[in-house]
Formats: sequence, structure tokens, C-alpha cells
Amino acid sequence: MKVKIANLGAVEKAEIDLKPLTVFIGGNGTGKTWTAYTLASIFGRHGFDRYWKSYVNNKTQNRYPIIDNAIEKFLQEGNVNIDLIRFVDEYTDIYINDVAQLSPIWMKQFLSTESIDFKKMQISFDLSTTKHQIIENIRKSNIERKFSFGSQGEEYLSIIKELDEIYIYFNLVSKKDILKTVSKKLLREILVQEVFQIIHRAFYSYVYIFPTERTTFITFPFFIKKEVIKRENSNIAISEISEPDIEQIISEQENRQRSKKPSEPIQNLISILANAYIKTSDEREEEICNSPEIAIYIELAKLLEEHILQGRIDFNQPGLEKEIIFQPSDNIKLEISVTSSMIKELAPLVLCLRYLAEPDELLIIDEPEMNLHPVAQVEIIEFLAMLVQSGLKVLITTHSPYIVEHLSNLMKAAKYEDKENIKKRFYLERTEAFIPQENVSVYLFENGTAKNILNEKGRIDWGTFGDVSDDISHIFP
Repeated sequence: MKVKIANLGAVEKAEIDLKPLTVFIGGNGTGKTWTAYTLASIFGRHGFDRYWKSYVNNKTQNRYPIIDNAIEKFLQEGNVNIDLIRFVDEYTDIYINDVAQLSPIWMKQFLSTESIDFKKMQISFDLSTTKHQIIENIRKSNIERKFSFGSQGEEYLSIIKELDEIYIYFNLVSKKDILKTVSKKLLREILVQEVFQIIHRAFYSYVYIFPTERTTFITFPFFIKKEVIKRENSNIAISEISEPDIEQIISEQENRQRSKKPSEPIQNLISILANAYIKTSDEREEEICNSPEIAIYIELAKLLEEHILQGRIDFNQPGLEKEIIFQPSDNIKLEISVTSSMIKELAPLVLCLRYLAEPDELLIIDEPEMNLHPVAQVEIIEFLAMLVQSGLKVLITTHSPYIVEHLSNLMKAAKYEDKENIKKRFYLERTEAFIPQENVSVYLFENGTAKNILNEKGRIDWGTFGDVSDDISHIFP
């Protein structure tokens, strides 16, 4: 998927090809983090929420006859089906670019800033190379929901999208004429939200953001009532804590630290931690029964703990206040606040993989090398490549020469026929870390643009950005 960006902070004009593993390199203030966060805002829940609400209120640039006609039919007859593949064929490019058109409006709120003007920002997408994957993701989606009306629950709206089915079905079930008693606005909102949710998640089924602030927010204890947050598993929510609950958590954190409301990336991080906290092992096992491929993420979380962190990350025993703990051995348990910066840095990723991650989701990690020893930096790029090979998508920003140089090694290793014979040269000794070059893109942010620096032979040429070590070695002869 290609994206064109103009007038986004330091980025005057750039074109980027997003791959399963996308790497943004650049000096401070070159726009790589803002670019990553802008993409997160469009592809994540924030963009989805803003767009479907704008569409219902006739505030989007485009309309979709296939949706509007279906809504009118439904409001008259009480049932309708919508061909999702037809929608993708005719409107997906328009849809995601229409979402992007709204992004300049919300970026100040997303980044929690009042000092920057995003009015001139432009962003657009070319889906010519990815539409087939979007269609495949639509086919793989499987939804069965019920919205009840009335105290007895005898009147309800049934929504069904079966695996490999191209249609989503809406059907009102009632013993009376429910169309005369239920708000047409509410029904219209539900239909728009459900259709756009499937379309939106066909790009990335979910977006997790790991901002640099994660080492601070990971240390906060959580005062969360599980029965309140459990609403996120209701029919209306979309696999994340609902907005009022996030507001509640943030409010509690603000009362303790007396600061302004965090940016959306930080709220996303808090959501990761809170959702991981409320997910029980039984619930995760049920998810694995429905989608066996999820089990690999639990194994990867264990690998990250054993080979890099050298200890276990988890929540403390049930109680009113939940804290994240680190257990380096059977007899020692440490509050996360007193652990090393590396433990704080990677703990959110461990919890996300163990309790939340599913295939086709996007992880955006700002500076994964932060607070890591050079050996751990090399290990983490091998680990991130393994995440991509397991079905996740990963976008990172980095300054690390260790990550960049070793990524070249991983792409070269993927070309070897006898991979088992060379795996011991690598830090994690896993052939799953060998990532094909066609799944990687690397961009250098500098001079107001982002330049592709991954050549056809797999070499990453980041020019003077990688020459600092050579320069300082020659200060004295």
C-alpha cells in the first residue's frame, strides 16, 4: 500500500510503500514519528470512529449509494443484505482516502497539541497492490451480533457475516412493528458502524501504538472495575475499552499526576494495558480455540521474556489495585516501577502478545531500541521480524544502527536455502527471523522528505546518518 504525504510537520512531501515490516529512520524532528502516528490515527479506532459519525451526519466528502440504498430498504422492510466485496471493488480507495481527508481536523486532538496547525496537511493512499488482500480479509471476517431493544429482549437486530460469505445480513426480529418504536437514527448509525467497521478492519484488523512514553505509563497501578470495562465485549464495542472507560482510567491517572489529558497514542497504550488486565487466561484460550494461530503470540511473548528480558511479566494477584510485576526467578517478584528501563520498555509488548494480539494487526513501535543494550537491540529486530512472519504487521521508528544493519542480515539470510545451517550465527537462533526482502520497506527521513533506502540487493544505504561512528573514530589519529 502506497501513501503520499505533504505538509506534515517537517515532511514537506513524501511517498511511502507500507510493507508488513516498515522502518522509519531519521534524525530528531524529521517527521518520522508524526508520520507513524498519522497513519495510526487513520487506520486505527480513532479514524474509524470519526469517519462513521461524520458519514451519519452527512459531513464526509463522499457518499456510497450501496450503503445509503441499503439503509433506506432496511428502514422500510426491516431486513437487508449488503455485498461487501462489491463495496470494496467500487469504493475502498474512495473510502480510505475519504477517511484521510478528515485527518487534518483531528490531528491536534490526536497528538494533544494546540500549537501546531495541520490545515495544509495532505495524505492519500494507492491500493492497487493491496486490494486483493483487503478482499481476502473481508472474506475471512466472521461476525454474529445481536442488538436488543426493549426490556424483555424479544425484539432485536440480528447482524451476521459468515466466514467466506460476501454478504453481511441485517434482520429485525420482533413480534410487533419495531420500526415504529425504535429510532431510525439509531438503526442508521448501527448499520453504518457495522459495515464501515468490517471495511476499516480489512486494512489492519487493529492498531496498537507503543509510544516512547511507555516506560512511564507502564509503572502506574490500575484502579479498574472489571465489570465496567467488560462492556467492551458487548455487541456495540469494537474490541477495545469503550471511550467512557478510557476517560475514567485517564481521569484517575491525571488525578494522581496532575497533568493534562494524554495524547491518543498514550491513551492507546493505556488501553493495551487495561485490556490485557481484564483478559483472563480462559478467555484467551477460547480465542485460541476459535483461531488456533493466536497461540503463536503467546509463545512469542514467552520467547521475549526468556531470551531478552530473562524473567516473566504479568499482573499481581487479584485485588483492588492492579500493578504489573516482573519475576526474574521463582522466589523474586518486583514491582515494575523498580525494574530496569529495558523491562519497562518491553513489558507492554509482552502483555499485548500474551493477551491481545491477533493476525493482521498493526504494531506501531516508536524507537524499540530505547533503553536497550546493543545486544538486546539486535535481538529485538530479530524478534520483530518473527512477529511479521507470524502474521502481524509492524512499523517502527528508529535511530539504531544495530537494528538497521542487522535487518540487512535477516533479509540476506532469508535467501539462503539451508537456513538451519546458518541460524546459529544469529542471536535468537531462529530461522523464523529471516524475513524476505519483499516484506520490508525502509525509509530515511531527512530534508523534508522520506527516501526509500533499501536497494534491490537488500542493502540499506542510509548515507551520512550511519557515518557518525566512523566520524568519531577519526577525531584523533
